[in-house]
Amino acid sequence: MNIINYKSFLKIFILFIFFSCSNSDESVAFDEFSSNLSASNVILRINKTFFDEINNNRINNISEGDYIKVNSGKKNGDFIELSVSYSGGCKLHNFEIIWDGVVYTNNPCNMNFLLVHNSNNDSCEAYVTETIIINLKELLGDVTYSSDCSFNIFDTYNLTNTPTIKI
Repeated sequence: MNIINYKSFLKIFILFIFFSCSNSDESVAFDEFSSNLSASNVILRINKTFFDEINNNRINNISEGDYIKVNSGKKNGDFIELSVSYSGGCKLHNFEIIWDGVVYTNNPCNMNFLLVHNSNNDSCEAYVTETIIINLKELLGDVTYSSDCSFNIFDTYNLTNTPTIKI
């Protein structure tokens, strides 16, 4: 009788350790990934020289970064939300929004941004769709015209003068 209780206790103890360790590790890993995804995968940069160089390369069929498909976009307060798709799925992808610092005040007011995608050499073949967030207040500061302007976003594989998406 003692041996049966001991075996039952041992099984319950092992199951307890297994599930408690497993759940906490998964939770930590997901939380770390989530915070990295929302905090560090979109870099905002204002640099006219850099913008002009990448934009000229884009028009001359020299693409910067990795291919990305922009599905849709919308402005939500001080944020632009872009739905994007790309192949990968094994590594965290980074995105860079580059603004030349120019506000075109002709009617309607508009600004041009470049979207650069870095897959971090992710060779996986899943097709990932996610929403990336552009914090306009962080990029533009407290300017009143940001609510009145449209935003022309060009991905670096777009070889035309027509924005990939206009918001």
